[in-house]
Amino acid sequence: MSTGNMLWELEILLFVAVCSPCCDSAGSYAIWGHSMIVGPNGKVLAITEHEEKIVIAEIDYAENLLHR
Repeated sequence: MSTGNMLWELEILLFVAVCSPCCDSAGSYAIWGHSMIVGPNGKVLAITEHEEKIVIAEIDYAENLLHR
């Protein structure tokens, strides 16, 4: 079993920051990684790959009003 991008990239009408759990190669499923910040239109503003990293993005709250 594996998680994937369909779980993360959704049109949600608000800003969301998601953190991936750490990878455990001995676990029962594969971790996809890719912690990210997603805008209200579903656009990914910042994303990591599989490495440990801090995700930073500038958020324009006025953008939220454009998508409601």
